[in-house]
Amino acid sequence: MFQINWKIKAFLYRVLFFLKVERALFFIQKKITKSANINIDKVNENWKYHLKYLQSFNSITVLEFGAGKSLEQNIFFSYQLNDKLFQTVIDVSNMLDIDLFNQASDQVATILKKNRKAFVQSIDEIKKNYNIEYIAPCDIEKIERSGLKFDACISTTTLEHLPLSKLENLFISLKKIVKKNGIISSLIDYSDHYCHTDKKIGPLNFLQFSEEDWKKYNTPYLFQNRLRHQDYRNLFLQMDYEIVEEKRGTIGAPPKTISDKFDINNKETNILWGHFLLKPK
Repeated sequence: MFQINWKIKAFLYRVLFFLKVERALFFIQKKITKSANINIDKVNENWKYHLKYLQSFNSITVLEFGAGKSLEQNIFFSYQLNDKLFQTVIDVSNMLDIDLFNQASDQVATILKKNRKAFVQSIDEIKKNYNIEYIAPCDIEKIERSGLKFDACISTTTLEHLPLSKLENLFISLKKIVKKNGIISSLIDYSDHYCHTDKKIGPLNFLQFSEEDWKKYNTPYLFQNRLRHQDYRNLFLQMDYEIVEEKRGTIGAPPKTISDKFDINNKETNILWGHFLLKPK
């Protein structure tokens, strides 16, 4: 993977945001750093987590927010569950890339050893051939106002990019959107995302910074709320959700110094990822 000093990356993201050139960022990721390119050689473990719960329904409507540019996870579900499943995918901006979608479909069909679904050229064709409705720009409040109800809501490495206030509003809305016996399956990446492209820093590098110091690096194009596993658990309980299942991921090595903002005596502070299965009460 393309490597870049994390502070330089934060600076470049801030410049791109100031210039309001989001499409330029995607062009760089696709053509220069190649970080947007698709390379699926096995079934992602995250997909398996969600699939396990989706398979428990005879037929199911699913809402996902923040699915990215290729919808590879949604494509995987479409191949596995076919007509049993209808997915609605929303994003605050239109990030879908049809070329990446087709690449992902090729690769998912190959690893699953299934006949490849239709080659598509539009959002309408994705809906027709994959039972995936892509809506963007769209936020959760718009879905709430529409009156639509879903059997399940899933998210994969999305919640960590939302400020706490937006998380609270999101889970207020989900109580109205997810059906009474429905589920919410959320996988959360607690690591410092800058370490993905800078191997010189550890996965918990950002824990050393105070809230004020972190603002210098926490850009809108790669916003990270730095909430820890225990923070999400407390949030879900405070919002009166039933935690049906909770999984704690691997523990990472913390930096030499940790900001007073974080509880260094709680081992969950150093967890790198987690999964919650929730039910609205």
